[in-house]
Amino acid sequence: MKSIVRYGLAVLMMTGISGCAAHAETDTDGICQTVEQGIRLHVDGLYGGYPHSVLRDAVLESVTCPSGDAELRAFHAIAMPPPHMRVAVTRPTGQGQQGSLSVMLFSQGHFVIGERMSLSPFSRTQSPFSVKADINLATARLWSDLANRMAQGKPVIP
Repeated sequence: MKSIVRYGLAVLMMTGISGCAAHAETDTDGICQTVEQGIRLHVDGLYGGYPHSVLRDAVLESVTCPSGDAELRAFHAIAMPPPHMRVAVTRPTGQGQQGSLSVMLFSQGHFVIGERMSLSPFSRTQSPFSVKADINLATARLWSDLANRMAQGKPVIP
């Protein structure tokens, strides 16, 4: 009887944990609502043992929206239906571990553009909120690169 309770409890806990992880991985948030119809944001990743909700909040507070005429023109070309942005942050637990950040933009089911970078030394040693500057930089570069692509006469969606 004890083993049934013990293993039943273990299975129940694993099911609950995987249910929470699945929920975190499928949630999207609306961002940049003042630009066209906005963007659907999906946050992935792990940040040194912190709960996913803390990482998600840090990402939500730091994503840069398109601004300036060139960036807004480029965004307008992919704005309907609202594009989907995926931000993935990974910082393994432990001293001296590298971390990475990836930002990808999708429109109409197609990959549009992305940015990838290592986390700054400051972001590797602090809470998830320290990664805000890195996310801000990566998303600002993404919009700038998209505007440059359009200015060069290249298609916005490759």
